[in-house]
Amino acid sequence: MLRKGKITSINEEGSGIITDENNQEIPFNLGTSFFYNLKDVKVYFDIELKPEGLVAIDISLATDSNRF
Repeated sequence: MLRKGKITSINEEGSGIITDENNQEIPFNLGTSFFYNLKDVKVYFDIELKPEGLVAIDISLATDSNRF
């Protein structure tokens, strides 16, 4: 059964925590190769002006249900 949740932490190695709808923290490990698979993936995002310049925030992957 698929569960709903959100990634509440992730590090450069691809390990992190998903907090599910029952507030249970579930560890995961995607591995570093996962991040390389994101190249050329379409996303939606907002921008925010920081002292270092524009920064993308609230990034989400474009899926079939929210067509790009």
